[in-house]
Amino acid sequence: MLQVIGIGPGRLEWLPPAITELVKNCEILIGGSRALKLFPDFRGRQHTLSGDLTSSIEVIRNALLEEKVVGVLVSGDPGFFSFLPRLKKEFPKERMDVYPGISSLQFAFARAGIAWQEATFVSVHGRELSVLPQVITRPTAVLTGGENTPQKIAQFYLERGYNPHMSVGNALAYPEEFWATMDAKHLAEEKTVLLNAIVILYSDNHQVNKSGTGGRIGIPDEEFLRGKVPMTKAEIRVQVLAKAQISRYDRVLDVGAGTGSISIEAAGLASEGVVYAIEHNPEAQALILANQNKFGISNLRMIPGVAPEIFEEIAPVNVCIIGGSNGRLSEILKTVPLVEGGRIVITAVTIETVAQGLKLLKDFNYLDIDTVSVQVVRWKEVQTLHMAQALNPIFIISARKGEAL
Repeated sequence: MLQVIGIGPGRLEWLPPAITELVKNCEILIGGSRALKLFPDFRGRQHTLSGDLTSSIEVIRNALLEEKVVGVLVSGDPGFFSFLPRLKKEFPKERMDVYPGISSLQFAFARAGIAWQEATFVSVHGRELSVLPQVITRPTAVLTGGENTPQKIAQFYLERGYNPHMSVGNALAYPEEFWATMDAKHLAEEKTVLLNAIVILYSDNHQVNKSGTGGRIGIPDEEFLRGKVPMTKAEIRVQVLAKAQISRYDRVLDVGAGTGSISIEAAGLASEGVVYAIEHNPEAQALILANQNKFGISNLRMIPGVAPEIFEEIAPVNVCIIGGSNGRLSEILKTVPLVEGGRIVITAVTIETVAQGLKLLKDFNYLDIDTVSVQVVRWKEVQTLHMAQALNPIFIISARKGEAL
């Protein structure tokens, strides 16, 4: 019989009496040297686990062959990025009772004084930093380890133009405990060695709720900062976003973003995703950032550069909106990092661009191709009368990406 026992932070004062009684009933106790020291009065046999999991598994296997009650001590909680999944895999037919402990996650959120029922969790211990969320839409706990220190996590976000607030807890519950809350810039410069840390990344959603779009589409043109850069008008934006069918968790690419009006509204729809706004014009780039700041949008990334060369920096996306191609529509459609089944929307003001777009979409095996033209007339009040003010007609082509040929 195998008993997997969580010992929480690994300090005697945080060890529940029930766990102490449970250990007394074990015949063989297996754990790290620090864990075993918590039970100096244990009368059965003890085996010290090493960092070599294969060797540790063999120690447990041999103990089980003796048909003894085997207790395996694990730090934190057995079910939270711990030894339990490996034990389940190695001993699928063995009776296994699991006893919880206080996880580093619980300890960290308690130190922060915030609820964690809606938090997300990720571990970078032995994994690439690319598993980190690109956008932080809710409190996110990150288990660090090895080369992936809290400082490296902070640098990861800084390199992507993001400076989130973070809480860092190292050696929690121990006399040398380190606990601090700071932004990524200050954490990246922190000199303290943090080898046993958990990091909480904080969402900026409260700012979006106060000053963001709230998922609105068709925001009045005058609410955007515009300068001399052309902007997609509100009535057209509504139609483009309707064709894009953006969902809450989507990753969206806006090619030729201009003032960022479509990107801003798309970010509101993809509230737990991310929007990449590609723009090569420096004036437009500044306007995108200014509008992002004005509306308090946290999940928008302005990418300076030209498509398709800049695509190498973009992870696969679910939706791509092309507002400007600089005559390179063929290259863009051929190399856009759009997932199979992903949606693409192209806006055009000339028949020639429409003809080219339709042919290219067919050539590159896009499916469900649809084309509409929109003619908007605004009626402006002039003294006691209303006069027609026609906007340029716009073509909107939409499609879904098929299998690569």
